[in-house]
Amino acid sequence: MKFSRFLALVVLVTGIEFLMLQILPPLAARQDMSAQEKKMMDQMMKYGTPGPEHELLKRCVGDWDVMITSYPPMGQPQKSMGTMKGTLLFDGRYVKMNFDGMMGDMKFQGLQVVGYDLFKKMYTTFWIDSWSTAFTTTSGTLDKAGMRLTETGSVPDPMTDGKTIQKVKNVTTFMGDGTFKFEMFMVGPDGQEAKGLELMYTRKR
Repeated sequence: MKFSRFLALVVLVTGIEFLMLQILPPLAARQDMSAQEKKMMDQMMKYGTPGPEHELLKRCVGDWDVMITSYPPMGQPQKSMGTMKGTLLFDGRYVKMNFDGMMGDMKFQGLQVVGYDLFKKMYTTFWIDSWSTAFTTTSGTLDKAGMRLTETGSVPDPMTDGKTIQKVKNVTTFMGDGTFKFEMFMVGPDGQEAKGLELMYTRKR
């Protein structure tokens, strides 16, 4: 197996971090490195190094109070409170957000990881929580002003035992005063959107 293909397999199996720390430094020191090996090293560094897009993730770092507003299909909006702690992972490649609060009179916990995929040129969000065994992934782009992130994805519909899929659209808007707002919309087969959830984040002082 050629060494360049070995590097590619290492990335797929163990991740870019292992490659950068364990393989690239000795490879770069070799005097007999082929053009193909040098190209592989350059490409791995290119797609493994955080770029300007990752600066957005820093906006979510810290301790936050969260005002939760849920919008049931019938009835009035329901409000509750929660907290969120955001921390960077792997030298700023991702931000992890631990959420803790109440939905109505029930305790709710969630874990969210957000990153920017340099291959796909898109932001991707991974979400799990204490009310579900499903994994939710959404992806999307930031507007030109750098203030609104719009992502789309889908979740299993529990009313059909997951046999049908509910499309969702998530919008995160960063305010000029340091707060930010998350909104989740359910998207119907006709494209009509119904707001299901709003989270307003205010940094703790």
